[in-house]
Amino acid sequence: MNIQEIKIGEGLGDIKFGMSKEDLIKIVGDPTESDIYNASGEEDGYLTESWHYDDHEFSVSFDQEDNWRLTTISTSSPECKFKDVLPVGKSIDHIMALLADQNMDEPELEDLSDENINQKLLSFLSSSLNLWFEDDNLTEIQWGVLWSDEDTPKWP
Repeated sequence: MNIQEIKIGEGLGDIKFGMSKEDLIKIVGDPTESDIYNASGEEDGYLTESWHYDDHEFSVSFDQEDNWRLTTISTSSPECKFKDVLPVGKSIDHIMALLADQNMDEPELEDLSDENINQKLLSFLSSSLNLWFEDDNLTEIQWGVLWSDEDTPKWP
């Protein structure tokens, strides 16, 4: 089972965006924990179900509005690779250099720091990629299915 190769717009190794919960269980097994929440924040909004795999240091989300297909993956595993690089733990500058030749949109950098933590979020909106940094080192990578101009998912 390959669950270590980060593929923007596609998935994580053998885990692909658009797969069903049943298909994911066949690859990785049952999650360590799961929860369902209202993702839109509106009373009649759609639901999202998140599954967490603590042993592999990743989480996935399935959205009701997409027929409960896998739409988002997050990982904090230092063993996950992107373009043969182990990005978790690398600096913002290192990550920006790594992504420079990937034909991605201009990133947005948001400082989420407070008196207790130095945290930044680097987002590439059209690539559906969010990178979380603490003390300027990458701690978590979150990416999702890419969307077409018609607001429909481009399943791999």
